[in-house]
Amino acid sequence: MQVRKNRWLPTPKDNSQCTGRLRVNAGRFGFVTPDEPGFDDLYISEEGLHTALDGDRVLVRISRSRAPDHRGTRSVAVGRPIGRIARVLERGRTSLVGLLCQTAWYWYVVPDNPRFIHSVRVREFESGHGTENHKVRIQLDEWHDAAQPLSGVVVEDLGPADAPGVDILSIIRDHSIDIDFPEEVLNESSQCPEVPASSSLAEREDLRGEMTLTVDPADAKDFDDAVSLEKCADGGYRLGVHIADVSHYVLPGSPTDREAFLRGNSVYLVDRTIPMLPPRLTTEVCSLHAGRDRLTHSVEVLFDAAGGVKTARTFSSVIRSRARLNYEQVQRVLDGAGDPDVPQPVGETLLAMRALASLLRRRRMDEGSIELVMPEIRCILNEDGIPVELQKRGASEAYHLIEEFMLAANRVVAGILAESETPAIYRIHPPPDNRQWGQMQLDLAALNIRTKSRTRESLNEIAGRTAGTPAGHVAHLAILRNMKRAMYSSTLSEHFGLAFSCYTHFTSPIRRYPDLVIHRMLASVERRAPSPVTHTDAARIAEHCSRMERNAADAEEESVNVKRIEYYGRLFEEKERGPFEAIIVSFIPKGLIIELTDTYQKGLVPFRLMGDDHYVLDRNGTEARGRRHRRTWRIGQLVKVMLARVDSGRQLVDFYPCETDRAGSSVKGRGKKTKPQARHRIR
Repeated sequence: MQVRKNRWLPTPKDNSQCTGRLRVNAGRFGFVTPDEPGFDDLYISEEGLHTALDGDRVLVRISRSRAPDHRGTRSVAVGRPIGRIARVLERGRTSLVGLLCQTAWYWYVVPDNPRFIHSVRVREFESGHGTENHKVRIQLDEWHDAAQPLSGVVVEDLGPADAPGVDILSIIRDHSIDIDFPEEVLNESSQCPEVPASSSLAEREDLRGEMTLTVDPADAKDFDDAVSLEKCADGGYRLGVHIADVSHYVLPGSPTDREAFLRGNSVYLVDRTIPMLPPRLTTEVCSLHAGRDRLTHSVEVLFDAAGGVKTARTFSSVIRSRARLNYEQVQRVLDGAGDPDVPQPVGETLLAMRALASLLRRRRMDEGSIELVMPEIRCILNEDGIPVELQKRGASEAYHLIEEFMLAANRVVAGILAESETPAIYRIHPPPDNRQWGQMQLDLAALNIRTKSRTRESLNEIAGRTAGTPAGHVAHLAILRNMKRAMYSSTLSEHFGLAFSCYTHFTSPIRRYPDLVIHRMLASVERRAPSPVTHTDAARIAEHCSRMERNAADAEEESVNVKRIEYYGRLFEEKERGPFEAIIVSFIPKGLIIELTDTYQKGLVPFRLMGDDHYVLDRNGTEARGRRHRRTWRIGQLVKVMLARVDSGRQLVDFYPCETDRAGSSVKGRGKKTKPQARHRIR
């Protein structure tokens, strides 16, 4: 801004508006995460959304600094800045998938994704006609007037909604995930030799004589990391982490590189893996198969006897893995049971690795790293894609062993890049903001866990104290859902969850594009060459890959949910309706939200199915009490439930409490009459 006498001042910042990415909630409101880091998300009411859709990049006008806490304001808005969408800058998507329906006057599509709160009017069928109750993909028209319906053209019929395979195909199409690779990418990858040429080994350190091994899930097809360990005479350790050198085969700007950037990462659905790189590179050329020479980028770390880092270096290398192990095999060795397919020298190396991993893990916990136990559910499908079993999958000691080594390697690489001041992509995790800390304390207080401290140490103490208890999963969930998401950034910042001041992703270049770029950046630092990317490039890659990572995570979660609900639908049809053990995780005006303890299936227990009583929620929404019989239900309370309804189309499951639990809920004596304005009336 120019002032008098040709003097200039910085342009004042306009605090009345900002740009960011919109995330719409199924409750018909949304949040905008500002592009500029360090600012709170903005709450957007349904009226304030206008024509913006989930995933859009938008310009927001901030209409009030903070949402007041008064009756009629959604609890999720309290304490947040409030805004209204002024303009859509960029659509997050141009098509969506949903169920094709028909009225007497027009066709319309009901989106599968509950974050899309508008039905879409069909303007045209590309094929000329439509079939009711089929899943379809509809290309969206431009939409600028909220008074007019959102419309589009049906461009693909995926088949009847209940046909085998249509459920997962719908998720793939809805998230715009490409299954097939362009012909030019397949042709380019076919030119890569499976056996490294001798010329490519000239400037690499030869580690083929070392005891290197890979440890992955039993069903893994790509192996992008190997480890080696040598016990030193002074009681310390020399750790080697060797990562597939994908950057040797995928050159910047090549067709394969452009395709990998667009995909951002591999996607792991319940019934398939959709790789970031073409299959030849993923499972053959780059994969660190046992007994084969493979090009790698290595991190060598020398630890003292207490697990402290003495020295570290990175370099290009060639390895020949001695063993391809899975986590179950390694766990048997660590448990002392042994495994006939694990040779004695390999077993001895694994035991030494366990000792080092224990040291590293203990140091990390002492430094404040937050340890939340969040087991995953694995759906076992038969050959027809029908779920036949649900298994809870926790993290074994074998998994933690490899995890610690990957964390150590990532920290070393991040430190080298930060010290060189070269453009880089860091993995960051911002701390919770004040609103999130406050909500976390309320959620934990509902479990009788009270804390005034807002530190990593207090969260770790709570996580450790509740681990293994009936309410432990809910407590860990309360902490996790009130944290910000980890993301990629070109600006160095802390990783709050891991308590690392400097961190990146280096160890999975076969399945994550940022790792591939980090390999190129690291190689340029080692050669003292100019960086292959600018700061602007790094920021663009970080933003895109963060978005694609979230898209993949949503698709993966949806695929598990679809098959899990299908599993309970079959149980319901076969009259196997319970009882199931569950825990109350939250409340909504209609009833209790519960989660089954063995499969984490969420569902609703409607108040209308809970006997002859009217229930009211306390102000914080963490307790429901019957007005007549004074029965009380609290978050974290264990209950026994029966299946009442399974709606596969809407992805909803309802339960009702067993008679013993109706009688067993806590009953409080009558006290003073509660003021009605302090509670929400529930029927």
